[in-house]
Amino acid sequence: MASLVETWLGNPATRKVLSKVVAGSDGMQRMERILKSYGWDTEDDLGLKDRIVGKTVRSIIGQVANKTGITEDDIKSNMKVGYWRKGLVSTLAGIGLWGPQKPFTSYAPFLVVWNSTNACNLHCRHCYQSAISRPTPDELNTAERVKVVDRLADEGVAYISLSGGEPLMRNDFFEVAARICQRDMGLALATNGTMLTAARAKRLADLGCSFVQISLDGTRQTHDNFRGLDGAFDKTLEGIKNAVDAGLNTEVAMTVTSQNLDEVSEVIDITESLGAGTFMHYNFIPAGRGKEIMNKDLSPQQRESLLEELATEGERRNINVLSTAPQFSRVCMGGRHSISSLTHFDSIGQNKQLADKVEFLAEFVGGCGAGRLYCGLQPNGDIIPCVFLPKTLANIRYNNLVDVWQNSDFLAKMRQRNSFKGQCSECAYLKVCGGCRARAFGYFNDVQGPDPGCIRNAASWDELEKKIEHDSVHPL
Repeated sequence: MASLVETWLGNPATRKVLSKVVAGSDGMQRMERILKSYGWDTEDDLGLKDRIVGKTVRSIIGQVANKTGITEDDIKSNMKVGYWRKGLVSTLAGIGLWGPQKPFTSYAPFLVVWNSTNACNLHCRHCYQSAISRPTPDELNTAERVKVVDRLADEGVAYISLSGGEPLMRNDFFEVAARICQRDMGLALATNGTMLTAARAKRLADLGCSFVQISLDGTRQTHDNFRGLDGAFDKTLEGIKNAVDAGLNTEVAMTVTSQNLDEVSEVIDITESLGAGTFMHYNFIPAGRGKEIMNKDLSPQQRESLLEELATEGERRNINVLSTAPQFSRVCMGGRHSISSLTHFDSIGQNKQLADKVEFLAEFVGGCGAGRLYCGLQPNGDIIPCVFLPKTLANIRYNNLVDVWQNSDFLAKMRQRNSFKGQCSECAYLKVCGGCRARAFGYFNDVQGPDPGCIRNAASWDELEKKIEHDSVHPL
């Protein structure tokens, strides 16, 4: 099936059609307009030229859907949702631009994770942003933030996740959030939960927010210690309850280190008992204040054991159990588990038949999507490959995101998996995993370096461990 889909999408005629459709300053909007009319059965409202193009686009979609078992009704239903439309447009345009690469790179980022402020009401030990108690002077103002939303929508971004710092500390949070929804993009919130009152959760739901991620790093004492505030645990649990009660799609995120490794199962229990739909294991990455606790990172052996545990939990739980570790795809595909993880933001659960059917997509989705499917945006407008990889590529005030996305030399290096070092480039799972580029950059200052968290790069970890131990004994 994979070869059939790849052959069809890689056909020069198909690519030529897709490239032509999105050509010009309004090409992306044109494609989205065509897909919207397809979803709502309003093709007659289109102009003659768009109807002709639309017929070709629908034929391409139909051929792929037929080969993957997706029904036309399912496609039409999704095309009524703005972020699904934008995502498909970016996929088709990406195929037109680059072909059906494995792993795939979209025309524009599907997702932009926007660190909307440096301000936070907590002081987490592992904060990748090194957040402080107040906003910094260089943060985008409200007018600039609204303008950025409009520009991202016009450039084809499907989803914006507002993160931080603590995004709810921005007085203009709901103004910006409303604009995201008005522009038919998906809205997500990444929060510590302590400020997510019932009223705010309801307001988010009324806006159309489709996803809320709330951080919980252990049981009461552990979480409060991680977060730097006594009582944070209870406030976070209240925030989770408020999100669930408001009907928001809620995920509990846990950054796992050696200090809370033995509490993973308990946090999954809490996630399930509170009614949240997803538990997400976050890889520890040495960025921001995280650089100060590198000695608390998991060893490759500990991480491998954890990923096996998560795959097992995903089989038996009534919630999604996911991981940002790209190696999770390899673990799930090893034949020992009945779930498939296409990437860290999705998995196919206990349905083994469905898992087998879509597993071929893993090589296209390709593990972590940093620099291929999503990027980060800093409070001051700096464009970065990933929120955990704070390499400034350009600034949104002065540059178009799509231009940076398609022409950045740094992003090109991130996408060149055959050039990765260590065991990554030699691994049979290179296309479905590729290692965490933020970890490679954080530990080796080399985006093509080995991911020392993988069991297959254990030698790299051993070298790092000696260096970390030496530096802690002999600081500069």
